[in-house]
Amino acid sequence: MKKRFVLIMLLVCIAGFSSVFADSIHQITLGEEDESVLFFNDSEIYFMLPYEKKMMKLDRKLLAYDKDGFLKLTFNGRQALIIDGQNKKQLFANFRTDGKNEYDKYSNSEDKTGGYSPFYDHNVKSISASSSLKETQYGQDIVYAPINLFRAFETGCRCHPYWWNYSHIPWVEGVKGYGINETLSIEFKNQVYGFSILNGYADIQNMKLFKENSRVKKLKVEDLENKLEYIMDFDDKIYFNYLELSKPSKSIKLTILDVYKGTKYQDTCISAMVEDTREKSNDDWETKNFENYKAQCSYSDDTALFKKYFEYVSQPLENSSIYEKTETVKKTKNLFNQDFYWIDDYRSMSTSEDSDSRYTTLTFSLGSNKYDSQNADMYIDEYGYKHLKLFDENKKLEHHFTIIDTYTAKVVESEYYWVYEPNLFRYSFFEHSSEFLKDDKAAVEKYFSEPSIRHNNGDKIKNYKASSYLKEGKTSYMPENTAKIYALVANYKQVNLWSNQITPWVEGKKGNGIGETFEFDMTYSAREPWDIRILNGYVDPLKPHLFKENNRIKKALLETDTGIKKEFEFRDEVEFTQIILPNDVKHIKLTILEVYKGTKYQDTCITSVEVNEKANEK
Repeated sequence: MKKRFVLIMLLVCIAGFSSVFADSIHQITLGEEDESVLFFNDSEIYFMLPYEKKMMKLDRKLLAYDKDGFLKLTFNGRQALIIDGQNKKQLFANFRTDGKNEYDKYSNSEDKTGGYSPFYDHNVKSISASSSLKETQYGQDIVYAPINLFRAFETGCRCHPYWWNYSHIPWVEGVKGYGINETLSIEFKNQVYGFSILNGYADIQNMKLFKENSRVKKLKVEDLENKLEYIMDFDDKIYFNYLELSKPSKSIKLTILDVYKGTKYQDTCISAMVEDTREKSNDDWETKNFENYKAQCSYSDDTALFKKYFEYVSQPLENSSIYEKTETVKKTKNLFNQDFYWIDDYRSMSTSEDSDSRYTTLTFSLGSNKYDSQNADMYIDEYGYKHLKLFDENKKLEHHFTIIDTYTAKVVESEYYWVYEPNLFRYSFFEHSSEFLKDDKAAVEKYFSEPSIRHNNGDKIKNYKASSYLKEGKTSYMPENTAKIYALVANYKQVNLWSNQITPWVEGKKGNGIGETFEFDMTYSAREPWDIRILNGYVDPLKPHLFKENNRIKKALLETDTGIKKEFEFRDEVEFTQIILPNDVKHIKLTILEVYKGTKYQDTCITSVEVNEKANEK
């Protein structure tokens, strides 16, 4: 049976209106205590202000689904977002929200129930899926687990019935193809009388994900307790699709029968599920509310008055779309691996999230100056290097940095997790006035110098050994080259002095270097865990094209003289990869297992290796 839902939005009561909606009426509460309310159906919209006892009839065309599948109301140069449904519905007062909300600290990737979270459904006894997608993003393992269906939101207030988890991810099936016949099985603690499903990848911070991924078109629902079967059909838009069960049940199984194909990905997604633990009332409360408000309100054409109420729940049309603005924040948070950096002896860079009860924005602090996320642009250039640009209020460029950051690869696990957590990072911020660092002569002179004993990043390493190395004319790409790339500084954090003649280690085997090895010893015994930093690939900021042109290690096997034998992965970015190892390790061997292939050469490279004792946590 097909469940058809209309949408809920902003409306005002018109007292003199004598007719009744021909089809079902939907209500959206806009302000606290019903200070502004929207009623609509397929043909009409009314914006009502019960406290003012006024209402206005709006053009029905102002309420429409956009190209991404989201329902939006446009009024007087502003726009509001609604997710509608028969039992569940939600207005988003500001759907371009930059970032996340206060509950973001709670995990959404666990595949088991239990533990406190404001987004946890305590009526779920167990949930499983025939498959779930797993992937790695920015070095983090992500599981699109079935429990995510019950971590999308929690009960909120009257005007915003649900507080949305802005870092929520959906359940995504994990088989090849479109997930036809993949299943979800749910056991509830208490009987449910029906449930609403939010289909597809519904992310108000990145709306294009709904159409880019596949969505369910037809779903088989099996009530295993009562041995009943239902079919749910979905329209291709974002709304709460409701199914009322003939008998209450504790055991439900869902099977994907058909899908709307994604424009970019085959993965089929379901974002959320909300069950009813009480029998659904047949009382049409939305129609009753409409009739009551209609009797209290008189028609008004005072646009300024209605605009004032609408401003609280909308955004200006000239604002960028949600995924243009919030992607700036999400991308920057992902590209920055830490929250604080020393740029030089006098300036530091930090990022922070400024939040209120509903959303947050990202702020950059450079010295005493602050820049919000809309006055900052962070990106990876064509060569693979990170850039950060900071602009003043007039969009004039004030600072431009090329950045080499640090990513920590987990190799050793311990019950004393802090022992193997890094507390110091290696990074470089090159400030320059040209588009690329190499073209700014003053910056090059500031950050680079002729090779000398000052470039000593390998001063705690000895006995370099490699299974092969490349020779080209008079140039030998030997393993010990990795010791002479940059100068260490007193606080072991920022690197501001690099060699202007960088020569990495390059394996010399024909092909991509699979199976080739790189080994070295530490020069002394340590009291604290070892902090190893590897600059993967051919990293020369003055010749940035060499990073992508040559191979980079993707997966390596790490072996030590103490018996550690562990595979780990490098990200394909210009960055230091940090590994924390026990202090009894004295010898390290890396074996190349897999590579990111170069666009021009097959040679696989390591630019630098540095070893330090991990600073005492105390």
